[in-house]
Amino acid sequence: MNRNQKEKKHEGLDRYIILAIFILIASIAIVYNLAKIQIVHGQKYKEESIYRLSAKGNIYPKRGNIYDRNGIPIAGNRMGYCVQYVDIKMPNSEKNKMLLELIRILEKDNKTIKSRLDNYIGINPVQFKVDDTESFIKSIVTSKDDAKNIIIAEQAFRYMREKTFEIDPSYSDEEAFKIMRLRYEILLSQPQINNPMILAEDVSVEVMSQLEERSGEFRGVTTFVKPYREYYEAAAYVPHILGYVGSITAEELRQFNEELENQEGSVEYTPHDIVGKMGIERAAESLLRGIRGQIFREVDENGKTTSYFVEREAKPGNDVYLTIDLELQKVAVKSLKENIERIRKTPDKKNFGDANAGAVVVMDVNTGEVLAMASYPDFDPRVFLENDAAAINALWNDPNSPILNRATSGRYAPGSTYKPLVAVAALESGVITPETLIYCPYREEIGGMMFTNLEGNQKYINLERALATSSNMFFYKVGVQTGIDNIVKWAKIFGFGRETGIEIGEQIGSLASKEYKKLNFGEDWYPANTAMASIGQLYNAFTPIQIANYISTIANGGKKFTPHLIKMAVDGNGKIVKEYSGEYEEVPVSKKTLQAVHKGMIAVANAQDGTAVNAFKDFPFKVAAKTGTSETGYEATSSSNGLFVCYAPYDDPQIAIAVVVEHGVWGSWTAPIARDIMMEYFRLNEEKGNANSEIKEAIDIIW
Repeated sequence: MNRNQKEKKHEGLDRYIILAIFILIASIAIVYNLAKIQIVHGQKYKEESIYRLSAKGNIYPKRGNIYDRNGIPIAGNRMGYCVQYVDIKMPNSEKNKMLLELIRILEKDNKTIKSRLDNYIGINPVQFKVDDTESFIKSIVTSKDDAKNIIIAEQAFRYMREKTFEIDPSYSDEEAFKIMRLRYEILLSQPQINNPMILAEDVSVEVMSQLEERSGEFRGVTTFVKPYREYYEAAAYVPHILGYVGSITAEELRQFNEELENQEGSVEYTPHDIVGKMGIERAAESLLRGIRGQIFREVDENGKTTSYFVEREAKPGNDVYLTIDLELQKVAVKSLKENIERIRKTPDKKNFGDANAGAVVVMDVNTGEVLAMASYPDFDPRVFLENDAAAINALWNDPNSPILNRATSGRYAPGSTYKPLVAVAALESGVITPETLIYCPYREEIGGMMFTNLEGNQKYINLERALATSSNMFFYKVGVQTGIDNIVKWAKIFGFGRETGIEIGEQIGSLASKEYKKLNFGEDWYPANTAMASIGQLYNAFTPIQIANYISTIANGGKKFTPHLIKMAVDGNGKIVKEYSGEYEEVPVSKKTLQAVHKGMIAVANAQDGTAVNAFKDFPFKVAAKTGTSETGYEATSSSNGLFVCYAPYDDPQIAIAVVVEHGVWGSWTAPIARDIMMEYFRLNEEKGNANSEIKEAIDIIW
């Protein structure tokens, strides 16, 4: 091998050595950087990777609007801003500072963050709010051994401040407690990307803008837009019909989701949902709620959304049109209130001036539609949207029960408004005919008890006169002859003693019967009991909606509809998704019987001695009616209840009305309420001189 060959061989070896050294150095660098990534910066990258994962998010749908029958808006929606929080890992000092600043911003907007800490401990003075503090103390200690050293509230307060949440001593106790409240709720809620914690609902635009502008400062805090329920001016006239919405309870969550189990395409409720609590808002919940949409988001290390895509669009709820005519409703509300005031001030030996409540129901006798339904006293449903706890508690605790819908849940002895029903039972049983004369003295013993006829000695009268003058003696005697079993049978046929089926819920009431007395009092039934039951007293207790439906059935010739408040529901495309079928139950009562009852009820408002003749004497058409005065059992110190029922026109009935005024003294005193309603319905205030010719046209206006 010559010298040149040897030199070339060495040069080749040198190159391999250099390459090997380079590869070795590069490998060491790679290994070093990998180790650095895993060991030195591993936790940081791990955290960032977590927050860059896709997270589920909700798109809240608009709740369906609610309108009256003519399209006047009652309830709708507006868009508002919501603040939520995802717990980000950061030093306690930074977190506490950030959260306190966030609290201050929300407080300026009158928003208070709810915290379960308020259930256990309070400040000024620091004290426990519960006797059993063991579970609470366990929830705040960082070490189990520390629990035994916390005995009094002051110790718990100091422990949370110094150890649980490490709150800087420079903060005042009040500031520290504000931080504790929020930190404790975060501790219990554990808000993560897929389950953020709602801090504040419906914040102002100013707050939203401030939080967005300072988003880098408020780590884990985000805002989003969602619809909020809004009640318009019209809502004040229909509070008991409309109801209200509120946060879903655990029981409601379970109940609603059970109802959805077999429904195709349904989306479950969540603990953050707002649902109907009463009235149509509750009854039509499935129609109004809409379907929640869903998005997938990518978030950064501060919990901020960097990108997203919509997996499922939100579907707004269906709009609901009520059967209520708002103009008619306004008249009913106004007249009920004003006449209660008038009755209270009207002098009478039976009047204690205690009239304070009542209800009105107006029905279309040919459809079962409720055209107006008023209950007094009432409330403003907007109170529930404002979340004013003090105002809401005041409503629930008001001794006058303004939230009670007396039209569907008030139970009243019907008094003489029950007499047409007893007449039906007597006629259909063959006990009397329309022409049968019954001797009606001032006083007579019936079933071992002495009964008095308030109408005096009427001698011999027939059914028409008995209804016109509301003769108690006539119905005492006829009722006993008919028998309680027959009366109860027909009462049930006309809908008493059971629910009417109206959408918003109701009380059943009670029927005076042998079974009722035996079950509730363990006593036998006597003829005197039948006599009292026959004039709508004793154990009879019905709701105004039941009474209105019974009168409507008499008016229309025996068609018993299901009273309803929902006319139809319409989706976003204008398609009708729900509509009342118009079905009815045919009551097995003869035309002859109904004609006899009609004749007597017409006489009530038209005969010279009819008990309601003064209310409708100047009407352009005849009204059929019946007054009722029901005793409460406290007549020595309080007034009797006043009731009134009617329908019109007598020869072609269109509407039926039931009025109840608690402590209204006399049934005839409540008749002006029905008069005011008819004046509005038939547009008699506008065209008094041409009412007869324009009745049909006026009726057609009501959709």
